[in-house]
Amino acid sequence: MFLGISAKLWVALCVTLLACMGLSLPYPVLTPLFIDAPATALNSYGGYSGETLLTVLFAIYPLGIFIGSSFIGALSDRFGRRRVLSQTLMICFFGYLVSAYALYIEDYFLLVTSRFLTGITEGNVAIARAIALDIGEESAKKATELELSLKSNSTENKSQHKPQSSSEESAKQLAKLSEEKTRAVSLINSAVFVGWLLGPLIGGALAQYGAHSAMFAASVASILCVVLVKAVLIETNREMPEFKMSIWESAYKENSLRLVAQPWMRKLFFIYFFYALAMNLFYEFYPVWLVDTQSYDALGIGLATTNMTIFMTLTSIFLVTIVQRKFGLLRPMTRAILGLSLMLFLVPFTSGVSTLVIFSLTGILVATFNGLLPVYISENQSGKKNGAAMGLLTTTFCIANVFAAIFGGLLLQLSSHWPLFLSSMFYIVSLTLLYLFFVFPSRKKA
Repeated sequence: MFLGISAKLWVALCVTLLACMGLSLPYPVLTPLFIDAPATALNSYGGYSGETLLTVLFAIYPLGIFIGSSFIGALSDRFGRRRVLSQTLMICFFGYLVSAYALYIEDYFLLVTSRFLTGITEGNVAIARAIALDIGEESAKKATELELSLKSNSTENKSQHKPQSSSEESAKQLAKLSEEKTRAVSLINSAVFVGWLLGPLIGGALAQYGAHSAMFAASVASILCVVLVKAVLIETNREMPEFKMSIWESAYKENSLRLVAQPWMRKLFFIYFFYALAMNLFYEFYPVWLVDTQSYDALGIGLATTNMTIFMTLTSIFLVTIVQRKFGLLRPMTRAILGLSLMLFLVPFTSGVSTLVIFSLTGILVATFNGLLPVYISENQSGKKNGAAMGLLTTTFCIANVFAAIFGGLLLQLSSHWPLFLSSMFYIVSLTLLYLFFVFPSRKKA
C-alpha cells in the first residue's frame, strides 16, 4: 500500500499509463514522414500519395483496437486478468519492435501489418479497467462483512450501554470502502489522460533520433508492463467459469458485442454510442475550429489540449470520488451530459480566454462521467462480467469514432462550427436515452 493505493491498483495504473503512452507516442513521429516529405519507399508505396498512405496507417490502428477490444476483455473474464494482460502486452512488445524495424527499412506494408496487430492487443486497456472494478468489488465484499459486524456491535452496545465510538469509526470505514470502486476507476482514467498527454511529447523528443526510435521506446514500455504484471499483479478475477473453452471459441462466443443481446446492455450501448459520438466529434474537430476561427497554430492547439487534459486528470484524481459520495451515480452522470451539451453549444461563440475556460469545464465534465459510468455498469449489469463490459465500451467508442469522422467531415463543408453544434445535439440524445432507459425506471422502483 503506497499513498493509499494497493499494489494491484498501482500495477493497473502503470500498465494503463505505459500502454496509452505507447499508443499515442508514434503520432507526432509518423506525420512528418508522409506529409511534405522527400519521396521514399515508405511514403510512395504503391504509387499512392503520402496523405492517403498516412490516412490508412492512422485508420488501421483503431480498427485493430475495435476488433481486439471486442474479445480481449471477455477473454480475461474466462482465463484471468493477469494471464491475458501479460500475453497481450507481450504481443504488443513484438508488434512495436516489428514497427520499428519496418520504419528503419522503410517497408510500408510491414508497418501497416504490425500496427494493425498491435492495435488488436491494445484493447487490453479494458482489462485494466476491469481490474479496477474487481478491486472495488472486493472492497464491497469487505464492506458487507464490516456492516454485519457493525450491526452486531451496535446490538451489543445497546444491551451493555457502551459508548458508540467504535461503531462510528466502523461506519466511517464502511463509507470509505464503498467509494473504492469509483476511486479505482477514476485513477485508471487519470492514467489514460496522462498517458495520452505524455506520449506525443516523448515521441516528439525521440524523433530527432529517427522515426523508429519512438516505436522502439513503445516496445520498451510494453515489456516493462509485462515485468510489472508478472512480478507484482495478483489475479483479481475470482469468478472464472469452471467449464473449459478454447481461446478461439471464447473470442467468438463470449465477445463483448454479444452483450448487446441483453436488454440492459443494449440500452447502455445506445446511450454510450451517442455520448461517444458527441465526444469524438468534439475531439476530432475542435482543432479545425481553433485554426479556422482563432488562427491557432500547432503549439496553440497543443496548449489548449494540455489545459483540458490537466483538468481531466485532476478531476479524476480528486473530484469524482467526492461527487459519487455526495450524489451517487445517476444524478451526476445526467448533470455531466447536460453540462457537456451546454459547453459544446457555447464553444463556437467563445474566443481567447473564454475558449480555454469552456475547455477546462468540458474536461471536468468528461472526467466525471467517464469515472462514474463503469461503476454504474458494474453495479447494475447481470452476470458481473467486468472485462466484457469494459470491452464493449471501448468497442462502442471505436464505432462512434468512425461515424464522427464521417458526419464531421460532411459538416465541415458548411462551417467548422457545425461539428461542435452536432456534438452538443448528440449529447442531448444520449441524455434523453439515459432518462428514458435508467432514470425514470429507477424513480418508479423507488
